[in-house]
Amino acid sequence: MALLQKDLFNSPYSGVFCVTNDSLTLVPPGIPEDDMESIGEALGTVVEVITVGGSSVLGTLVATNNKGILVSNLITNLELEKLKKLCATIDLNLGILSERANAIGNNFLLNDSGGFCNERLSSRSIADAEKVFEVSIKSQSFNGMDTLGMIGCVNNKGGLCHPDINDGERKIMEDVLAVPVMEGTVNFGMPLVGAGVITSSKGAVCGRQSTGVELGRVEEALKLF
Repeated sequence: MALLQKDLFNSPYSGVFCVTNDSLTLVPPGIPEDDMESIGEALGTVVEVITVGGSSVLGTLVATNNKGILVSNLITNLELEKLKKLCATIDLNLGILSERANAIGNNFLLNDSGGFCNERLSSRSIADAEKVFEVSIKSQSFNGMDTLGMIGCVNNKGGLCHPDINDGERKIMEDVLAVPVMEGTVNFGMPLVGAGVITSSKGAVCGRQSTGVELGRVEEALKLF
């Protein structure tokens, strides 16, 4: 298991550019080959290059767990064909969220036990997401924040959340996700930990600006030891 510090495109926000589960990490074009190798080694995954709607902010436009991948309706036919082949290879469900709220990665926080979604999503979209991820999805905001994928980072062993989320809300997270959740920051005090970290159950990647105290918190919260 490993916690890798790596800036992508001179940015510490790996959770904006990349998305991962325990077997597959999606990264945008332009990341050097050796960086992709080190990311795959840290996370214990295969790394594949793709865009969604021609965009490199995959963490914003894609959500995933070990059952499936849900993508924004901005995806092109060519991108979709590539993603279908990847999903078939590792037996993942694939879905496209049809709503205008197409920042999929911002709208979901989930693992293989359960998940949360933006309260503005329709009941139909929630049902579609539940089929893809094969978990129950709870419509929820935390401390008035509805960008679920940015305020938390979770794998199948633990979770890290925004420091302003109170104990009661954190308990709700723990009950639904079935893992312990700790509050913390990354990148020298940045509270949107989902934007700053990507994690599998085997490892994580965060920005170089993260302090030693923050790195220790990430390792403890996500059980990377």
